[in-house]
Amino acid sequence: MTALQVLNVDNYLGSIYRFNDRQAGVSLIYDPERELYTYNAYCLETKIMKELFTVECEYLEEALDLINQEFGSWELVELNTKSSGCGSCVAK
Repeated sequence: MTALQVLNVDNYLGSIYRFNDRQAGVSLIYDPERELYTYNAYCLETKIMKELFTVECEYLEEALDLINQEFGSWELVELNTKSSGCGSCVAK
């Protein structure tokens, strides 16, 4: 695997691994009670929105290593953020 084919510190917020109806990636979590950020390494079944795999990691590198080891053989794709959010709402 080369750096361009894996999730890394530069692309983890805008890219995921995809295989059929499943996606895997790393998300950022904030705990307001502890005033602390952690990282969620996850895999979802996107059709039924079911979480299949999740591990909370204290360090980004740990979460990235876990996701790249478990799902690194899947296709790495960029998330389409231009069509999400309020601008894509059909009720506007």
